[in-house]
Amino acid sequence: MRCAACGEDVESYEVDLGGRTETRCLRCGLPLAKGGDGERRRFRRVLVADDSAFFTEAVAEILAGSGLAGEVLRARDGAEAVEVTARALRERRPISLAVIDLVMPRLNGFQAAVALRAVERAFGARAANVIFLSSRRLDPSLQPLLTELAPAQYVNKSGGDGRPLAERLTEVLSAVAGSAGAVVGTAGFPLPSRIPGGNEEVP
Repeated sequence: MRCAACGEDVESYEVDLGGRTETRCLRCGLPLAKGGDGERRRFRRVLVADDSAFFTEAVAEILAGSGLAGEVLRARDGAEAVEVTARALRERRPISLAVIDLVMPRLNGFQAAVALRAVERAFGARAANVIFLSSRRLDPSLQPLLTELAPAQYVNKSGGDGRPLAERLTEVLSAVAGSAGAVVGTAGFPLPSRIPGGNEEVP
């Protein structure tokens, strides 16, 4: 099956959700089947951090066009992302999703996310969902970082499935919004303990 986050064919596993079965990517845990006709959820406040102004605006347009974000905040690098997060928490307007590029000046994406988690803990705030964007394929060496920073998801910008990034990112955002509030594990979605052979806003 194809995974929108990984951008390629992947192995999958099934999860019993109490009367409903969901198929997920074995590598990153993203649900592979699109959700049903239930309530559409969206993120109240989203932070997009990328040192490319063009890419930041492209992601902001995807979020606005899909109806998945109420407000979009922007940061030009990892350090500014932390500053924007702290300011939002001081104003009691926390972000519910951060879309962070991995390669940025001052603080890279993982460093920024570690600092973001520290700021959230200092304010006693709920952990925002994080989506990392990278041209690098998700490999096992990155899994521990995603586990540590959960809820976190990883999107390969240069996925090999031929679909435009906007289409794949919208699918990932929809899956993450649909899972918000659930107990999550590695990469933002529960992974198996054994590897087999109207609109509701997210606060």
